[in-house]
This record gives sequence, structure tokens and C-alpha cells, in this order.
Amino acid sequence: MSGQTAAAAAATAVAAVCTVIAVRRAIAPSPRRPAFVAWALGFALFTIASAALWLGAANGWTDGPFRVYYLTGGVLVVAYLAVGELLLVLPGRTVTRLAAATMLFLTFAAVAAVLAARVDGGDLARAGATPPNDALEGPWPKAMAIALNSAGTLVLLVGSIASARRRRDPRPLLVAAGVAVIAAASTATRAGSYAAFALGQAAGVTLILLGLVTRRLGPR
Repeated sequence: MSGQTAAAAAATAVAAVCTVIAVRRAIAPSPRRPAFVAWALGFALFTIASAALWLGAANGWTDGPFRVYYLTGGVLVVAYLAVGELLLVLPGRTVTRLAAATMLFLTFAAVAAVLAARVDGGDLARAGATPPNDALEGPWPKAMAIALNSAGTLVLLVGSIASARRRRDPRPLLVAAGVAVIAAASTATRAGSYAAFALGQAAGVTLILLGLVTRRLGPR
């Protein structure tokens, strides 16, 4: 097993553990259950994206795994984690309910956009282990990826920082740290370091999980 494949396998394992923990919190009776449902969906998407990365690293990129990776990891995962953050810090608010309903619509739109887009087979063949994000042609998938990742990252950062300040609890800042690590890991692909990308993603999602499940949920 190459280093790149091992890194992708490690990221998949970490994401799967995060998903199991989030699902257990989601099925337990709790007033925060809607938030954990959204986080469980987000970590499940991350697991699928990491598995697609593993498959691409091991066997080379083909049309199916690349579309799955782009949809789950490139477009949806950060947005679902952000919806969970909104459901936690602003429970029952109209803006939060609208955001959750809008996310369902955007999910169907993203699936349609990614499935309809053309994938450049030549880019896939030349990609090696690194996912060739530019191989997916057309403006809509890229526009949705940029918009949802930007908005989701902002919500996660602002929500975690505000929660830490309001409750005088530094643990929510782990979410902000995890988002920063994932963003930094994404830049590793530009330097051709796929192993750093995969391991950075795993480290980032672990920090996010710790920030979500260890924070003080009751009133200060």
C-alpha cells in the first residue's frame, strides 16, 4: 500500500468513527437532537468522500468515484456541518429552519448538477492520486461548491467562536481549529502533496467532532 493510499484509508477510518459517534448522539433523546442529526449526515458524507479518495488513490480516478467525491466532499459536507452548528446555537429560530429546508433543496440541486456535468476523462487519467477538481466541467457544480463551502465555513467559525465566548468554554474553538486545518490541507493539493491533504482532512474533521461533542450544551 502506497503512502497516499494509506493516508486516504486513515482518513476514511477516522471519518467513519466520527460518523458513528455523531449517529449515537443523534438517536439519543436530547433537545439538541436536530443538530446531531445534521452533524451525523455531515460526517457520513465525509466518510463517503474519504472512501472515494481511497478508491481513487488505489485504482486511479474514474468517472463514478470522482463524481461521488466531488458531490459529497467538494460540495455538501461543510454545509451540513454548518446547518448542525446553526441548529445548536440558534435552535428554533426562523432563520435556522429556513437554512435547514434550503439545504435539502440545495442537496437535490447539487446532485442534479454533478450528475449532469461532463467529466474530462483525460484529466482523470492524468490526475494520479490527487482528485482533479477541474475535471468536472460546467459552471454550476463549481459555483455551488464555492458558495456552500464559503458560507458553511463562515457559519462554523462564527458559531463556534460565539459559543465559546457566550459560555466561557474554549472547547467550541476546536471546531474553528478543525475548519482551519481542513482549509490548510486543501492547499496541499496545489503542492502535489496528496498524503498531507488526506491526513489533514482526517485531523480537521476529528477536531470538529471534538468541538461538537465535548462543548457545554446547557446554560452557563
